[in-house]
Amino acid sequence: MSSNSHKPTSKEQIVFFGSIFLLAGIISILYFLGASHKLLGWIAFTIAAFSVAGNDAIQTIGTFIESKKGTQLALKILVFSGLLFVVHLIGWYKDNHEVHFHRLDAFPPPERFNLLQLLAPCVIVVLTRLKAPISTTFLILGLFGGGNIEKMLTKSFLGYGAAFLFAMLVWGIHSRLQPDEYHQEFEPDPKSEKFWSSFQWVSTSLLWIAWLLQDTANIAVFIPRKLEFWEFCLGIGIIGLALSFIFYTDGGTIQEVVSEKSDISSAKAATLVDLVYATLLILFQYISKMPMSTTWVFLGLLAGREIILHIVTRRDRPYLETFRQVGKDVLLASLGITVSVSFYLLSYVIYPSQNTHSEILLMIQEWLIQFQKVSFLYFK
Repeated sequence: MSSNSHKPTSKEQIVFFGSIFLLAGIISILYFLGASHKLLGWIAFTIAAFSVAGNDAIQTIGTFIESKKGTQLALKILVFSGLLFVVHLIGWYKDNHEVHFHRLDAFPPPERFNLLQLLAPCVIVVLTRLKAPISTTFLILGLFGGGNIEKMLTKSFLGYGAAFLFAMLVWGIHSRLQPDEYHQEFEPDPKSEKFWSSFQWVSTSLLWIAWLLQDTANIAVFIPRKLEFWEFCLGIGIIGLALSFIFYTDGGTIQEVVSEKSDISSAKAATLVDLVYATLLILFQYISKMPMSTTWVFLGLLAGREIILHIVTRRDRPYLETFRQVGKDVLLASLGITVSVSFYLLSYVIYPSQNTHSEILLMIQEWLIQFQKVSFLYFK
């Protein structure tokens, strides 16, 4: 079976968005009819598995997809679904039947989901279709623990800055050690490219594991914290199905965020991106258990890399255009924070007993300060 990724037609877009709105309507009806908390949670979990994994695919398997389009689909699904099962089985066994890797320790499980929490995964599906690399951490977990948003924002923006600087350092050094590889006429050695193509399986596997440890919580927040083994198998099976769909569609429309980056289809380039990104995620995992936006870390990495590539290669594309491309990713990602804030404010209005006025003010203040810092970095 071959992948069949293509640009959606107008008819396909109408069918897609119509299906999402229908699904959101069904969830709303079930909610107002008083459907059980557990049933609603599993429905939201299923949608979240597709939406979170789909939006975050660009930062985990995106570079792998871009450079492995000719690889057999079944092999890719088997390897990464196998890792998905093994990593979560170990976590389930070690953490007393929990699979969020301590990322939800600061988020008490809700006694009953509110409607905005249940509809958040549908919003992610829509934004993903619009090619916006949003932060699923903010959009989903922000609705389950508003008091933690300040900490999540701080860690995420620090992650962006650290990734940006680290990427400039890594590719700056690499451009000095291997200057020939940055010439426009450079042709990679077939033997070297074969080695990097094989090693990319290792680097992407490491990145996949690092991402699961960070972001599975964004999906698992909808199901019971402690899972029976059959519930564990059901949950992993649903995520595995979502992963298979991502591979089948070559990452979907949001894959363009990776495709447009310079030289990203090269096996060595993709492998280096995966290794650097995995290293950053693992470091931040040990720094703090507080959830963070891995999307912002990934965009910071791509931004630093893209700027170094432009400086070193001095290609025809104007320097300002490079900054605009990088800035576009930041603005698209900021859309996720904006929607998250809007959802949280709406949640405060509809469910005032679940929030406090001080949490609202702290969240908005911190968001504005951090966004101003990032904007200044690009547009000063």
